[in-house]
Amino acid sequence: MSSRPRRRNLSRTALILTVALVPLLVSVDLSDVAPPIPLAVQGKAGYVAPGTTFGRAIHQFDLHASSGRLLDVEGKVLEYRADPGRILLNGQEALKSTELAAGDEITVVNGTDTTEGTRRVVAELEGLRPGNPQYTLGTSRVLLVQVEGRISGKVVSVDYRPIGHVSEPLEVALTFDDGPWPGSTRKVLDVLERMGVKATFFMIGNLVDRYPDIVQNVIAAGMTIGDHSWDHPGPPTPFADLRPHRIQTEIAQTAGLLQQGFGYTVGLFRPPGGSWNASVVRTADALGMRLVLWSVDPRDYSAGSTTAEITRSVLNSVRPGSIVLLHDGGGDRSATIKALPRIIRGIRKMGLEPAAIQP
Repeated sequence: MSSRPRRRNLSRTALILTVALVPLLVSVDLSDVAPPIPLAVQGKAGYVAPGTTFGRAIHQFDLHASSGRLLDVEGKVLEYRADPGRILLNGQEALKSTELAAGDEITVVNGTDTTEGTRRVVAELEGLRPGNPQYTLGTSRVLLVQVEGRISGKVVSVDYRPIGHVSEPLEVALTFDDGPWPGSTRKVLDVLERMGVKATFFMIGNLVDRYPDIVQNVIAAGMTIGDHSWDHPGPPTPFADLRPHRIQTEIAQTAGLLQQGFGYTVGLFRPPGGSWNASVVRTADALGMRLVLWSVDPRDYSAGSTTAEITRSVLNSVRPGSIVLLHDGGGDRSATIKALPRIIRGIRKMGLEPAAIQP
């Protein structure tokens, strides 16, 4: 009877010893686990397990470096990986097998897009030529200065610079904008034909499309036709500030209609409002056209302009080689039509002769 209590005491003692040893064993296991390694990833705190390599950390933090592209002068890609992106360890390239240590810094450096360089090509053109843009009928030797992409060869700008003496002919160019216009264009033609004068008409494409019979009248009369854009874009955005594709379309669409619909090849372009820059010159040049502006503007398009005012303004300003800006379209042109015979007679009294601009 006395042995049974003794066995129960032994079991109770073993249980107490087991419970007392568990925290000790747990604490021993925990003391054997190494703490995570602190580091900086893109300027932010991060942690990796001991023994983690540089390559493993790149994967763990899902790091990617994008490459920089080489672009041509128009912004199109020449090379996609021209400047490869990099992932650096402590500011330097490192093997992916490099084991990380506390305080290491991982940085992603993306590549940078760059644009190809340019080169300047200078050449003197043969013979005597008008300027481009052309402000007068004067001709001289011309220096072509062209800037182009060093790799692509794409033209950035075209500049025609007169050099040496400029020869101004004893002629004055009469030019008419914003037609063809019902009524007024034919009346201008009647005056010109009656007085034996050739002139230049800068036409708007959508009006060419709308009034083909008037265009045929101008061609039959032996006049020169120039391109004056398709829609005559204007304020608030100047023509030169339009997107390059819009500028190209405005010029090409009008020239294409005159070529396809009338068999007329256009060699002259006058930008709406006289708004131009190097890009406009380059675009017109690529389409086979020279920019033509003016040296005399009587502002016959202004509301309330009278016949006397228009006549006086022109005759007080013309010189040998002048290009006169007038209008046959865009509104009531009765004052211009009445002033035209007086202008022609006045020019001839100066010993000059009205003439068309040659493409």
